[in-house]
Amino acid sequence: MEPGSGDPGQLLGSSAEGLERSREQREVFDRGLLQRNRELAAVAAIAESISAGEMDLAAMLERALQVVLDVTGLPAGWILLLSEEDGRVVTVRSSGLSQDSAAAVARFRAADCECRQALDSGAPLVVHPLHPGCLVRGLDLGEGRSPTCHATVPLVAHGRVLGMLNLAGDRPGVFDEQELVLLGSIGRQLGVAVENARLWAELKRRDALRSQMLEQALTAQEDERRRIARELHDQIGQALTSILVWLQALECEANDPAGLTMSPRQLQEFKEIVVDTLDGVHSLATELRPSVLDDLGLVPALRRYVQTYHEHYRLAIDFQTVGLEGVRLSPAVETALYRIVQEALTNVVQHAGAECVSLLLETRRAEPRSVVAIVEDDGCGFEVGPLGRGEMDESWLGLSGMRERAQLVGGRLTIESAPDMGTTVYVEVPLE
Repeated sequence: MEPGSGDPGQLLGSSAEGLERSREQREVFDRGLLQRNRELAAVAAIAESISAGEMDLAAMLERALQVVLDVTGLPAGWILLLSEEDGRVVTVRSSGLSQDSAAAVARFRAADCECRQALDSGAPLVVHPLHPGCLVRGLDLGEGRSPTCHATVPLVAHGRVLGMLNLAGDRPGVFDEQELVLLGSIGRQLGVAVENARLWAELKRRDALRSQMLEQALTAQEDERRRIARELHDQIGQALTSILVWLQALECEANDPAGLTMSPRQLQEFKEIVVDTLDGVHSLATELRPSVLDDLGLVPALRRYVQTYHEHYRLAIDFQTVGLEGVRLSPAVETALYRIVQEALTNVVQHAGAECVSLLLETRRAEPRSVVAIVEDDGCGFEVGPLGRGEMDESWLGLSGMRERAQLVGGRLTIESAPDMGTTVYVEVPLE
């Protein structure tokens, strides 16, 4: 054997070991590639399920859940959504178990339930073994099988947990680290889809509300035109007819001195008709647009309106201002605040049954500077929950109109009320 030459057996052994390592590395690479392809296929399938057609949120969740179960090969799952206001469960969709079972599981939350960790962390986790009191243990997976574990996957959008995707199975090993990574991606994808669906529903609701408000505004315009026409015909038209009769009588007297003579009483009646006619025209013009609002500003206009309101309805109003005497705001802000207060006081008369009303106008000097209007009554109050959740029908359009007016000038309007506790309307508008 030549010096420096190796043992043929050792050379063959080294080559075999190298081939074995290469084969193992290739298998690892192939498994990783297959896993990556599977993840991409799963994400693509979910994307297709949540973008297929014009579906509502519930239908989208049902379709996406079925795709997740097909991708993971698990027998059962359920999706629950959380309310944006108080975090309670508002929507439950399930597959592989009854809707009642899914709803019961969604309502159940033990104090030490591990599911809470996913809500806090925003990351998926596997619950195994199941909590002794967990209702998931009693679910029927078919063929006499019961869950021994389940995965909880938060539906996350922009850092907020909007709901949970839950998957139940009887093989804990199915939820390995790679599977949790895939489920986390699906959870984020579904979270964005839920947020988009909610935004779309809110947009449609707002469009429908604006259409209702526009229709109501057009109807109100026509009603106001009819009222003005009726006032002109019945009050001012009759008054002008009476004036015409008196003028014809005076004309006859001028042509025939021996004819009719107007007595002092008749002259006084004539003057009263003219005065009443002028008052009617002035009142009609004031209702359409108070000139004092344009000439003197918001505070004098509201003082006059409050005085007229008190005289007409005999309702006590405490009107206070802070920092606004002699101050003029922009025309848009003054008009918005005047109409909001006007609508609030109209609601007090029509719905509240109040005995006392307070009205406060105040400027806030702290930055950012703003003007605040507060209308508070001691009336019957009402449940404001539907208003806050956007569940408004035609009976809420007046309040919606107030909120729209505030938003148009960059402000915000808040309504606080409860049955038998009165109502407070709070509006704040920036003064930049």
